[in-house]
Amino acid sequence: MRATLYLVGFAVLAFGTGFVVFNDVVMPRLIHGVGNVTVPDLANLTVEQAEQVLRPLGIELSRAGERFDPAVPRGFVLSQDPEAGTAVRGRKRVTVIVSLGEEFSSVPELFGESQRGARLLIDRAGLRVGAIVHAPSDEVGEGLVAGSDPGPEAVLPRDTPVHLLISTGPRQESYVMPDLAGHEIGGVRRQLEALGFHVITPPGGGERGTIAAQEPPAGSRITRETEIMLQATGRMIR
Repeated sequence: MRATLYLVGFAVLAFGTGFVVFNDVVMPRLIHGVGNVTVPDLANLTVEQAEQVLRPLGIELSRAGERFDPAVPRGFVLSQDPEAGTAVRGRKRVTVIVSLGEEFSSVPELFGESQRGARLLIDRAGLRVGAIVHAPSDEVGEGLVAGSDPGPEAVLPRDTPVHLLISTGPRQESYVMPDLAGHEIGGVRRQLEALGFHVITPPGGGERGTIAAQEPPAGSRITRETEIMLQATGRMIR
């Protein structure tokens, strides 16, 4: 009877000791791995290089996403979690965000757009409006975009300025103002008005006679929009 009790007691003691050893020693190793591992710095590494660094440490690499960043080249690790220097144990994993590099945009087609419409298209493309220059154009109406710099479909980093050329309307033909002094005002006026010019005479300047003064002066560049003033002597000078 006593021998049986000894055997039972020994069995209980052995079971208890084995349970303690298994629970306190074996299970932590199975669940948590062997000791702590310090997470290395993965900055300036490609995903492939980061995996090569982590593999010998028993750390798994997980990609959580991608993000544009002009400071980090495409395909390189942008950020990591846990951070470098962190001690990890158990199921060891480092999650990274991978850089897409600098973000680029294409210049939209702006020809013929209003200035407001062009601005909206440029903003929508992630670019910004640069200098605005106004100049005559025979291709589009006044106030519309006649061109851009860079041109359409040019690929640029985001937030790059796009300069606009806005039309002021068709180009006007220009002429050199002749010297009309000494000519009969009536005949000169009829010829100029037939060509589409607007001719005026100052009060008291006379509708007849020889031209004594003119504005603009001879040699000036004029267009059909230019107002021409002729002043006569009131009598013919031969």
